[in-house]
Amino acid sequence: MPAPSSSALSTVMCEPVWRFIGAGTPMRDMVRRHAWEHTPLGPVAQWPASLRTAAGLVMHSVHPMFLWWGEQLVQLYNDAYLPCFGEGKHPAALGQGGRECWPETWAIIGPQIDSVRNGGEPQWYADNLVPIRRNGRIEDVYWSYTYTPVFDEGDQVGGVLVVCTETTSEVLAERRRHALDLLARSLLNCRDEAQVQASLAECVAGNPGDLLGAALRRGAAEAAADAEAGVLRIHGAELQLCDDLTLVFRVSPRLPLDQSYRQFLEQITAAVCATLSRIESDRALALAMAESERLNVDLNLSARIKDEFLAMLGHELRNPLAPIVTALKLMKLRGADSGHEQAVIQRQVDHLVRLVDDLLDVSRIASGKVELRKETVQLSDVLYKAIDMASPLLEQKRHRLLVEVPSVRWHGDPARLAQVVSNLLNNAARYTPAGGHITLSTRLRQQTIQIQVKDDGCGIVPALLPHIFDLFVQGNRQLDRAKGGLGIGLALVRNLVQMHGGEVGAASAGEGCGSTFTITLPDGLAEDAPAPLPVAAAAAAPPPAAATGAKVLVVDDNRDAADSLVELLAVLGYGAVAVYDPVEAIAAAGAAMPQVAILDIGLPGMDGYELAGHLRRLPGGAQLKLLALSGYGQEGDKARSRQAGFALHLVKPIDIAVLEAVLQLQQ
Repeated sequence: MPAPSSSALSTVMCEPVWRFIGAGTPMRDMVRRHAWEHTPLGPVAQWPASLRTAAGLVMHSVHPMFLWWGEQLVQLYNDAYLPCFGEGKHPAALGQGGRECWPETWAIIGPQIDSVRNGGEPQWYADNLVPIRRNGRIEDVYWSYTYTPVFDEGDQVGGVLVVCTETTSEVLAERRRHALDLLARSLLNCRDEAQVQASLAECVAGNPGDLLGAALRRGAAEAAADAEAGVLRIHGAELQLCDDLTLVFRVSPRLPLDQSYRQFLEQITAAVCATLSRIESDRALALAMAESERLNVDLNLSARIKDEFLAMLGHELRNPLAPIVTALKLMKLRGADSGHEQAVIQRQVDHLVRLVDDLLDVSRIASGKVELRKETVQLSDVLYKAIDMASPLLEQKRHRLLVEVPSVRWHGDPARLAQVVSNLLNNAARYTPAGGHITLSTRLRQQTIQIQVKDDGCGIVPALLPHIFDLFVQGNRQLDRAKGGLGIGLALVRNLVQMHGGEVGAASAGEGCGSTFTITLPDGLAEDAPAPLPVAAAAAAPPPAAATGAKVLVVDDNRDAADSLVELLAVLGYGAVAVYDPVEAIAAAGAAMPQVAILDIGLPGMDGYELAGHLRRLPGGAQLKLLALSGYGQEGDKARSRQAGFALHLVKPIDIAVLEAVLQLQQ
């Protein structure tokens, strides 16, 4: 048998040496080709059996495995481990010392390896963070791995076998799910953008591995400025939210901005966007509810103002009708002697005409149908015309009027200005107790004329001042209707003054402190120096003394109504006396208690209900028959009169037959 050649012998001898490595895969072939003789391990043929066995186990495993051997921890790894390297370390890592290959992470794994080599016991680590340099940067990578000692022929730890699994995706997924859950719970309680930002900050603080920063920015320019300044690095993770809000992230440079990372940021964005949408919806709903509530309040207020206006209108129209009806009755009873009654009727008809004119003016101005008829006039003539128009009420209330009127010519509509000033004078007269003081003054101010009406009356509460010129607004809506009016006079004043290019304002220090109304008009030219002219309205004669033994006491602040009713009662054969305010009524009844008292409910200072109580408490007052007199005739008004002790509620104008029937029962 021929002897084998030397080359054939070499081939036969080499194949068993490499059998434990295997062949046919990239790493097996690379291990076979590697110049191991230039490493501390030496030629493969000289490897001890323990190293061969461990290396064979690594190279034939389908699970990622890694072997460190010797003092230098020379490395050997299989095909399954290659994806763990990423780009940068392989293939230089094969045969390299461990410390040289993993300097960025040696502070973590070095002590773990030493523990296994020195103690001879295996170690297990689950989802442990071991950052490594791969793909050109340090990446946070999570691993579950074991370190197992491999004993050599001397029964010493010759190497460390690593069996590992990268769990980065699982760890990040769980961490991000937990962060999203916490963020979602936190966002549930957010009520504005500031609270959303606080929730984002809390999310960042609780998850520093994924987020270095997150912030809401309004407008693309602001977000871009943040990015350029390095405050927040966008790194492609800028996602547009509702309207002009942008959520800007500063992502971790130690994690790849892959699909899962982007999905995490998009989920945060979706949660924030949903919260902002919910906040905006809640805000819009709250605004809508508030607006609805406001509209309901306005609607209710409008309805209440309308009802009050209609009630006041009926009352105001009934007031002048009462003396008219009474005067007509007297004219029938007296025959030809009707001069006084005719004067009463004329005054009350004039009053009705003014009420209707005011109502029509409101409608005309609102529809733009009022045209000013301007002319150049002496201002004093216009103002004295206004005083004449207001004099009946001024005289009735016994007010003193001081007039300061300079000689000046003015260009405008004299009739409308007289209407404006008379309305202010009537307003002052109504809201000033009897015997008060009212001043009408005029001043020149820088090519303008200021007309001022000042009184020492009941004043205006601060809450009412901004609305004092609104239609149907009045200061006191209680039973004291002696002030009268429909709540349209001041609205007319403002509209007519504005049509002249002027303005009007009201001032008052509060209730009980009087009030001042100031009109400012353009185009005033002074001709003479101001000459204050004090003028006092003729004080009405003092009320007649109560007749001794009078059977009927009539109490009404409307003198025409009171006087004409007394005259009618006298013609009918009843003894009667009229007084015009509650204090006089108490004094008259105290001097001679009547059998019947007819009390106007809307008396100044003290309403008819309160006056009835005072009269009842006087000596003999318990037997006094009380009759209520009012322009209000609703069932509620009548019921209240009954509760106050009135035997009958009479509605103006009085039904004389009903009144006479009641009086006949007292005879």
